[in-house]
Amino acid sequence: MLAPVLPDAPRAVLVADDEVILQRLMTRVLERAGFEALAVGDGDAALAAVEREPGRFAVAIVDVFMPPRGGGELLRKLLELRPDLGFVLTSGAELDPELRALLAERAGVFLCKPFAPEALLAAVGRALDGAGA
Repeated sequence: MLAPVLPDAPRAVLVADDEVILQRLMTRVLERAGFEALAVGDGDAALAAVEREPGRFAVAIVDVFMPPRGGGELLRKLLELRPDLGFVLTSGAELDPELRALLAERAGVFLCKPFAPEALLAAVGRALDGAGA
């Protein structure tokens, strides 16, 4: 179940993943659930999107192993720009201890690949709940 969002709250989700098929899948699922979704294929594009419109995104979905600047490096830079940004880290592998600590500290969500559309929406809902925590 998605968290309730106030009418003036941002409803955009930034999808940062280097796999085009996953970008399309996540974008489609999010848009059908009423979100605006912007998909980018690398960390530089993700940073540029948030720098351009810092208040636009409620949640960022970040692939851990995405060149350049995937995972922790990208996430830290995004959170410097937007400390209240909700986030979901995605990966098919176990997270290292540093990323697990960052998830716990900042109320982020880990979503293991492969995942079902329902799991994606649940993760985004939890990220919205934890945003700014």
